[in-house]
Amino acid sequence: DGDLTIVSVPPDVVGYVQGQGGGVLRSIEEEWNTLMFFIDTDLTRSQRVAIFGNIRGRRGSELKVLSAIETKMPGYIQTVRDEVFNRDRYKDETGTWGTDWMTFKDEGE
Repeated sequence: DGDLTIVSVPPDVVGYVQGQGGGVLRSIEEEWNTLMFFIDTDLTRSQRVAIFGNIRGRRGSELKVLSAIETKMPGYIQTVRDEVFNRDRYKDETGTWGTDWMTFKDEGE
């Protein structure tokens, strides 16, 4: 569990997150120096993506996947926010690791 993060991807956006020939996942792996792959085969349910790497790389990869999901399913991040942002809190060598959350509003709001 020390080098693994699991992200659930809704079935409607699995193809978008994976990309043609796995291209999206490969680009995220390259950017964050991680190893990623889907571990489920039942395409009627949410699919889990396994992300291997150091804590910073896993979180960066996870946020990229969540951003892709959010693009296709606006509001999704709200349903998983507490789980995601609290999962690895203080689990680095210094005990200071965490992810902050900030909400932006349009100028007209």
